[in-house]
Amino acid sequence: METTKKNIGQILNKLCDGMYEREQEVRLALIASIAGESIFLLGPPGVAKSLIARRIKHAYKDAKSFEYLMGRFSTPDEIFGPISVSKLKEDKYERITSGYLPDAEIAFLDEIWKASPAIQNSLLTAINEKIFRNGTEEIKIKMKLLIAASNELPRKGEGLEALWDRFIIRLYVDNIKDENNFNKMITDTKNLYEDCISEELKITNEEYEKWQKEINNVEVPSEVLEIIKVIRKMIVIRNKNNKDKEPIYVSDRRWKKIVHILRTSAFLNGRNKVDIMDCFLIQHCIWNNTEEIEEVKNREISVKENIISNKNKLKEEIFPLYKLGVKTDWKTGEIIVDDETLLNFIKANLWPKS
Repeated sequence: METTKKNIGQILNKLCDGMYEREQEVRLALIASIAGESIFLLGPPGVAKSLIARRIKHAYKDAKSFEYLMGRFSTPDEIFGPISVSKLKEDKYERITSGYLPDAEIAFLDEIWKASPAIQNSLLTAINEKIFRNGTEEIKIKMKLLIAASNELPRKGEGLEALWDRFIIRLYVDNIKDENNFNKMITDTKNLYEDCISEELKITNEEYEKWQKEINNVEVPSEVLEIIKVIRKMIVIRNKNNKDKEPIYVSDRRWKKIVHILRTSAFLNGRNKVDIMDCFLIQHCIWNNTEEIEEVKNREISVKENIISNKNKLKEEIFPLYKLGVKTDWKTGEIIVDDETLLNFIKANLWPKS
């Protein structure tokens, strides 16, 4: 695990180099790719949304990528490949998928909500089950990560709820805020589209498959399950007390995938069990509209940049757990909390005020 943690750290350093104020997005995209999940980036044009996908591709050995800008008239042929004329002569309706989304490890779909219903329906199984139905056959696709992007959220009443639910991690990407970072960005001559990862450091398919088994063996301790339980209760309370607002809905499937993300985060940190630090990822998985984004955004704390950092670094920072009186054994990783302290911790750091 320590070797994996070290290699992932080196890969992240390379991927984040020159990506000013995009470190969090790159890190979470890499976590999502290793977890085999999908990520949605909301933000205006020109904020490096597509660049993040191109950078993530470099983390994998011999990885193929696919990207496409959706339009109202986009057809399944443009995403999944054209119909094979030779197969039609045999009375078979099959697509030539080579070079298209079913053939890619990393995919980027811009303006995702403009996709036609036919494209959306095929994406549902591609994202969730990693399966694409090609004619009469179901083929297993090798997609590790789908990054979707848009400058808007899905409109209500257009049947996009199921597709929206498939994107486990959701991030708002804005223009660079810090003046120094902005100046560095516009004067930096580095070609960010070039492959920056050495061949020895790239993640191989063998490593990836091995990691999947190890990630599934990561323990989810009772304190983490307690956090999830309290968050679910808070959702119920929030919805009950705010009937004038759109209710927050997190499906059972979504919670299961969130836990898989937490396991992946723990594994990449060299741990065999999830801890409270991994739970900071939950805030990026449960919002549904821009109002909630702002609520979460306004309550972000400095520790968000340390989600995949080691515990020694965390010890040097002022962390809210200490202020709340949580007893933590940093050697064993055991965290002792009572229900009241746990609830206060979640309210302060993991959940927006309603």
